[in-house]
Amino acid sequence: MKPRPHARREQHHHADDWLMTYADMITLLLCFFAVFLTISIARKDVPKPVPALATVALPVQPKDFLEGNLPFHGLARAAAPTDDPPAPPEEPPPPRIAAPVEPDTAPVMAAAALQAVAAPHAPVETEPKGDRITILEISSAAFFGSGSATLSSAGEAILRDAAARLASDAFKGYAITVEGHTDDTPVHTAQFPSNWELSTARAASVVHFLLDQGIPARKLRAAGYADTFPKLPNRDADGNPLPENQAQNRRVVVKLEKIEPAERAPAAKLGAATPAVPPAAEY
Repeated sequence: MKPRPHARREQHHHADDWLMTYADMITLLLCFFAVFLTISIARKDVPKPVPALATVALPVQPKDFLEGNLPFHGLARAAAPTDDPPAPPEEPPPPRIAAPVEPDTAPVMAAAALQAVAAPHAPVETEPKGDRITILEISSAAFFGSGSATLSSAGEAILRDAAARLASDAFKGYAITVEGHTDDTPVHTAQFPSNWELSTARAASVVHFLLDQGIPARKLRAAGYADTFPKLPNRDADGNPLPENQAQNRRVVVKLEKIEPAERAPAAKLGAATPAVPPAAEY
Protein backbone atom coordinates (compact mmCIF):
# COMPACT_ATOMS: atom_id res chain seq x y z
CA MET A 1 0.00 0.00 0.00
CA LYS A 2 1.57 3.34 -1.01
CA PRO A 3 1.75 6.28 1.50
CA ARG A 4 -0.31 9.18 0.80
CA PRO A 5 1.46 12.24 -0.65
CA HIS A 6 -0.04 14.65 1.83
CA ALA A 7 1.61 12.90 4.81
CA ARG A 8 5.04 13.03 3.14
CA ARG A 9 4.87 16.77 2.64
CA GLU A 10 3.88 17.38 6.26
CA GLN A 11 6.93 15.43 7.60
CA HIS A 12 9.33 17.44 5.40
CA HIS A 13 7.95 20.75 6.67
CA HIS A 14 8.86 20.08 10.38
CA ALA A 15 12.48 18.99 9.67
CA ASP A 16 13.95 22.61 9.98
CA ASP A 17 12.11 23.87 13.07
CA TRP A 18 15.29 23.80 15.28
CA LEU A 19 16.78 26.64 13.28
CA MET A 20 14.26 29.04 14.72
CA THR A 21 15.24 28.11 18.29
CA TYR A 22 18.97 28.42 17.49
CA ALA A 23 18.50 31.85 15.96
CA ASP A 24 16.60 33.07 19.02
CA MET A 25 19.39 31.88 21.33
CA ILE A 26 22.08 33.63 19.29
CA THR A 27 20.09 36.85 19.37
CA LEU A 28 19.68 36.70 23.13
CA LEU A 29 23.43 36.09 23.63
CA LEU A 30 24.27 39.04 21.42
CA CYS A 31 22.00 41.27 23.48
CA PHE A 32 23.52 40.00 26.74
CA PHE A 33 27.11 40.80 25.71
CA ALA A 34 26.05 44.22 24.45
CA VAL A 35 24.53 45.08 27.82
CA PHE A 36 27.57 43.60 29.68
CA LEU A 37 30.01 45.73 27.67
CA THR A 38 27.96 48.84 28.30
CA ILE A 39 28.06 48.32 32.07
CA SER A 40 31.77 47.41 32.28
CA ILE A 41 33.09 50.48 30.41
CA ALA A 42 33.93 53.18 33.05
CA ARG A 43 32.59 56.59 32.54
CA LYS A 44 35.04 59.39 32.01
CA ASP A 45 34.43 61.88 34.82
CA VAL A 46 34.90 65.47 33.98
CA PRO A 47 37.75 66.84 36.23
CA LYS A 48 36.57 69.44 38.66
CA PRO A 49 38.61 72.62 39.01
CA VAL A 50 41.00 72.53 42.06
CA PRO A 51 41.27 75.73 44.12
CA ALA A 52 44.66 77.37 43.88
CA LEU A 53 47.05 76.70 46.81
CA ALA A 54 49.86 78.80 48.11
CA THR A 55 53.04 77.88 46.33
CA VAL A 56 55.82 76.46 48.52
CA ALA A 57 59.41 76.55 47.40
CA LEU A 58 60.74 73.01 47.61
CA PRO A 59 64.44 72.25 47.56
CA VAL A 60 65.72 71.00 44.28
CA GLN A 61 67.22 67.56 44.46
CA PRO A 62 70.75 67.32 43.10
CA LYS A 63 71.30 65.01 40.19
CA ASP A 64 73.68 62.82 42.20
CA PHE A 65 71.39 62.29 45.20
CA LEU A 66 71.46 58.54 44.63
CA GLU A 67 75.21 58.65 45.31
CA GLY A 68 74.77 60.10 48.78
CA ASN A 69 74.48 63.81 47.95
CA LEU A 70 71.21 64.49 49.77
CA PRO A 71 69.78 67.98 50.25
CA PHE A 72 69.52 69.16 53.84
CA HIS A 73 67.53 72.37 53.30
CA GLY A 74 70.39 74.72 52.82
CA LEU A 75 72.80 73.21 55.31
CA ALA A 76 76.47 73.10 54.48
CA ARG A 77 77.62 69.77 53.14
CA ALA A 78 80.90 68.34 54.40
CA ALA A 79 83.44 67.55 51.73
CA ALA A 80 84.60 64.41 53.60
CA PRO A 81 83.20 62.25 56.41
CA THR A 82 84.15 63.42 59.89
CA ASP A 83 84.96 61.36 62.99
CA ASP A 84 83.41 61.80 66.38
CA PRO A 85 85.38 64.16 68.62
CA PRO A 86 87.72 62.24 70.95
CA ALA A 87 86.46 61.72 74.48
CA PRO A 88 88.31 63.74 77.12
CA PRO A 89 90.88 61.62 78.98
CA GLU A 90 89.69 60.28 82.29
CA GLU A 91 91.53 61.55 85.29
CA PRO A 92 93.32 58.75 87.13
CA PRO A 93 91.92 58.01 90.56
CA PRO A 94 93.93 59.42 93.42
CA PRO A 95 96.45 56.90 94.73
CA ARG A 96 95.41 55.03 97.80
CA ILE A 97 97.80 55.37 100.61
CA ALA A 98 97.80 52.23 102.68
CA ALA A 99 97.66 52.87 106.35
CA PRO A 100 100.85 51.75 108.04
CA VAL A 101 100.44 48.50 109.88
CA GLU A 102 101.30 49.07 113.46
CA PRO A 103 102.90 46.11 115.17
CA ASP A 104 101.15 44.58 118.12
CA THR A 105 103.21 46.10 120.90
CA ALA A 106 100.89 45.11 123.73
CA PRO A 107 102.56 41.72 124.39
CA VAL A 108 106.02 43.30 124.24
CA MET A 109 105.01 46.01 126.71
CA ALA A 110 103.41 43.41 128.98
CA ALA A 111 106.54 41.29 128.73
CA ALA A 112 108.62 44.28 129.78
CA ALA A 113 106.36 44.58 132.81
CA LEU A 114 107.13 40.95 133.65
CA GLN A 115 110.80 41.84 133.79
CA ALA A 116 110.14 44.01 136.79
CA VAL A 117 108.36 41.10 138.46
CA ALA A 118 111.13 38.54 138.08
CA ALA A 119 114.22 40.78 138.02
CA PRO A 120 114.65 40.95 141.82
CA HIS A 121 114.73 37.13 141.99
CA ALA A 122 116.72 36.03 138.92
CA PRO A 123 117.95 37.18 135.50
CA VAL A 124 115.16 37.92 132.99
CA GLU A 125 115.28 38.35 129.22
CA THR A 126 112.64 39.61 126.78
CA GLU A 127 113.21 38.67 123.13
CA PRO A 128 110.47 39.38 120.53
CA LYS A 129 110.74 37.36 117.29
CA GLY A 130 107.73 38.01 115.07
CA ASP A 131 104.77 36.11 116.51
CA ARG A 132 107.00 34.46 119.13
CA ILE A 133 108.09 36.28 122.24
CA THR A 134 110.36 34.97 124.96
CA ILE A 135 109.04 36.76 128.02
CA LEU A 136 110.82 34.91 130.85
CA GLU A 137 114.16 33.14 131.00
CA ILE A 138 115.07 32.48 134.60
CA SER A 139 117.79 30.35 136.13
CA SER A 140 116.52 27.04 137.53
CA ALA A 141 118.13 27.89 140.87
CA ALA A 142 115.30 30.38 141.50
CA PHE A 143 112.70 27.63 140.98
CA PHE A 144 114.14 24.26 141.93
CA GLY A 145 116.76 22.68 144.14
CA SER A 146 119.60 20.61 142.72
CA GLY A 147 118.23 17.50 140.95
CA SER A 148 114.65 18.37 142.01
CA ALA A 149 111.48 19.27 140.10
CA THR A 150 109.57 20.69 143.08
CA LEU A 151 108.87 24.42 142.93
CA SER A 152 110.47 26.48 145.68
CA SER A 153 108.63 29.25 147.53
CA ALA A 154 110.69 31.85 145.65
CA GLY A 155 109.74 30.24 142.35
CA GLU A 156 106.06 30.23 143.28
CA ALA A 157 106.25 33.94 144.18
CA ILE A 158 107.75 34.75 140.77
CA LEU A 159 105.24 32.64 138.89
CA ARG A 160 102.26 33.94 140.87
CA ASP A 161 102.92 37.52 139.80
CA ALA A 162 103.77 36.39 136.27
CA ALA A 163 100.55 34.33 135.99
CA ALA A 164 98.46 37.38 136.89
CA ARG A 165 99.97 39.25 133.95
CA LEU A 166 99.80 36.27 131.58
CA ALA A 167 96.04 36.08 132.21
CA SER A 168 95.57 39.70 131.02
CA ASP A 169 94.07 40.66 127.65
CA ALA A 170 97.53 41.54 126.32
CA PHE A 171 98.31 37.81 126.07
CA LYS A 172 94.80 36.66 125.17
CA GLY A 173 95.72 35.47 121.66
CA TYR A 174 98.96 33.73 122.62
CA ALA A 175 99.84 30.17 123.58
CA ILE A 176 102.26 29.70 126.48
CA THR A 177 105.10 27.20 126.22
CA VAL A 178 107.24 26.35 129.24
CA GLU A 179 110.66 24.90 128.43
CA GLY A 180 112.98 23.10 130.81
CA HIS A 181 116.76 23.08 130.17
CA THR A 182 119.62 21.42 132.09
CA ASP A 183 123.40 21.30 131.81
CA ASP A 184 125.32 18.27 130.58
CA THR A 185 125.94 16.78 134.02
CA PRO A 186 124.44 13.27 133.95
CA VAL A 187 121.54 12.49 136.28
CA HIS A 188 120.90 8.95 137.46
CA THR A 189 118.15 8.72 140.08
CA ALA A 190 115.11 6.53 140.52
CA GLN A 191 112.84 9.46 139.74
CA PHE A 192 114.88 10.97 136.88
CA PRO A 193 116.96 8.46 134.91
CA SER A 194 118.34 11.25 132.68
CA ASN A 195 118.25 14.98 132.08
CA TRP A 196 115.33 14.47 129.70
CA GLU A 197 113.01 13.41 132.50
CA LEU A 198 114.35 16.12 134.82
CA SER A 199 113.90 18.98 132.32
CA THR A 200 110.42 17.79 131.33
CA ALA A 201 109.32 17.39 134.96
CA ARG A 202 110.47 20.93 135.79
CA ALA A 203 108.51 22.35 132.83
CA ALA A 204 105.46 20.33 133.90
CA SER A 205 105.70 21.69 137.47
CA VAL A 206 105.56 25.26 136.15
CA VAL A 207 102.59 24.38 133.89
CA HIS A 208 100.67 22.82 136.81
CA PHE A 209 101.25 25.94 138.89
CA LEU A 210 99.98 28.19 136.06
CA LEU A 211 96.90 25.98 135.78
CA ASP A 212 96.24 26.52 139.48
CA GLN A 213 96.48 30.28 138.85
CA GLY A 214 93.65 30.17 136.30
CA ILE A 215 95.54 29.99 133.00
CA PRO A 216 93.43 27.90 130.53
CA ALA A 217 94.87 24.45 129.85
CA ARG A 218 94.40 24.82 126.07
CA LYS A 219 96.97 27.65 126.07
CA LEU A 220 99.68 25.78 127.99
CA ARG A 221 102.36 23.39 126.82
CA ALA A 222 105.40 21.87 128.56
CA ALA A 223 108.58 20.73 126.85
CA GLY A 224 111.90 19.36 128.11
CA TYR A 225 115.10 19.81 126.09
CA ALA A 226 117.71 18.42 128.54
CA ASP A 227 121.11 19.82 127.54
CA THR A 228 120.48 20.00 123.77
CA PHE A 229 120.16 23.81 123.61
CA PRO A 230 122.84 25.31 125.87
CA LYS A 231 123.25 29.08 125.95
CA LEU A 232 126.98 28.76 126.66
CA PRO A 233 129.46 25.88 126.35
CA ASN A 234 129.20 23.55 129.32
CA ARG A 235 132.89 22.59 129.12
CA ASP A 236 136.14 24.07 127.91
CA ALA A 237 138.37 22.76 125.14
CA ASP A 238 139.95 20.21 127.48
CA GLY A 239 136.55 18.83 128.55
CA ASN A 240 136.58 20.43 132.00
CA PRO A 241 133.21 21.69 133.28
CA LEU A 242 132.55 25.42 133.43
CA PRO A 243 130.33 25.91 136.51
CA GLU A 244 129.26 29.48 135.62
CA ASN A 245 128.18 28.47 132.15
CA GLN A 246 126.43 25.38 133.45
CA ALA A 247 124.46 27.54 135.91
CA GLN A 248 123.18 29.70 133.04
CA ASN A 249 122.29 26.65 130.98
CA ARG A 250 120.09 25.30 133.79
CA ARG A 251 117.08 27.51 133.16
CA VAL A 252 113.32 27.72 132.72
CA VAL A 253 112.03 29.57 129.65
CA VAL A 254 108.45 30.84 129.20
CA LYS A 255 107.59 31.64 125.57
CA LEU A 256 104.54 33.08 123.86
CA GLU A 257 103.40 32.21 120.36
CA LYS A 258 100.56 33.76 118.38
CA ILE A 259 97.62 31.35 118.12
CA GLU A 260 96.44 30.75 114.54
CA PRO A 261 92.66 31.11 113.90
CA ALA A 262 90.74 27.86 113.78
CA GLU A 263 89.91 28.25 110.09
CA ARG A 264 93.56 28.79 109.17
CA ALA A 265 95.19 26.20 111.38
CA PRO A 266 96.01 23.10 109.28
CA ALA A 267 95.44 20.74 112.20
CA ALA A 268 91.86 21.98 112.61
CA LYS A 269 90.85 20.64 109.17
CA LEU A 270 89.62 17.11 108.68
CA GLY A 271 92.28 14.88 107.30
CA ALA A 272 95.10 17.38 107.86
CA ALA A 273 98.54 16.03 108.52
CA THR A 274 99.62 15.84 112.13
CA PRO A 275 102.20 18.54 112.90
CA ALA A 276 105.71 17.36 113.47
CA VAL A 277 106.72 16.93 117.11
CA PRO A 278 109.68 19.19 118.05
CA PRO A 279 112.87 17.50 119.16
CA ALA A 280 111.91 17.50 122.83
CA ALA A 281 110.21 15.30 125.37
CA GLU A 282 106.78 16.98 125.72
CA TYR A 283 104.66 16.54 128.78
